[in-house]
Amino acid sequence: MPSKQNLVSQASRAVSCLGTTAALGTLAFGLALASGCTDGPFYQMKKMNPYFQSQWKKDRALGPTFTDRLAELDLLQSQLARMPEAEQQQWTEQLSRIIQKDPSAEMRARAVATVAQLPSDSAVTALNFASGDDVEKVRLAACHAWKLRGGEAARDMLMSLAETDESTSVRQAAIEGLSVFELNEVKSTLIKLLSDRSPAVQFQVAQSLKSLTGRDYGGDFETWKQFMAGEEVPEPPQPSLAERAWNSLPSWK
Repeated sequence: MPSKQNLVSQASRAVSCLGTTAALGTLAFGLALASGCTDGPFYQMKKMNPYFQSQWKKDRALGPTFTDRLAELDLLQSQLARMPEAEQQQWTEQLSRIIQKDPSAEMRARAVATVAQLPSDSAVTALNFASGDDVEKVRLAACHAWKLRGGEAARDMLMSLAETDESTSVRQAAIEGLSVFELNEVKSTLIKLLSDRSPAVQFQVAQSLKSLTGRDYGGDFETWKQFMAGEEVPEPPQPSLAERAWNSLPSWK
């Protein structure tokens, strides 16, 4: 069985010898199985550091680096829509492997954003897997992907994440994603979340309801509850342009 280093080397040689699309396929196969370089919280700082730039040049001599892998995913994302259906299906499988097995959360998140463009059932399976990832960044990417895809599976997963995810940021992203669906499809979930213990979640619900209903009760959650219960509640008067300009000035107190 070939080693990880051999897989990476084969993928690297393919980039220089094959056409762009074929090279991407060989590269993704090798990189999905190899651990490679992973990202960290100081990745952007490292990009500016000459020492790390020099080290990455040495790493690139052995095979594609982490930045190379991200660049390949960005290239793939720009080309997917023009690919034949059979080729898209092949890429769905490759991206699914990255989402399930790649040690880099950044790579998994980028793969999620890419697979969101693909219409197959396999893409839905990959997004379901990403929605349960241990890393918040990947689940956030899944929320954005579900919003982009739409459909029953997306609606159901976003409602589930909005109610049960341990991260407030993920819950907010899921609630924001629900704003693209019909009100009747998500009404019961949003009404329930108006009473959530998190003010951030409540505020995001109000923002989504504003998009869905055209009404604006701001952060008055009790009034939102009344309106969603069927009561005709007048909207508060909106400040004039002059008032908004005045309120935007800094206070000298």
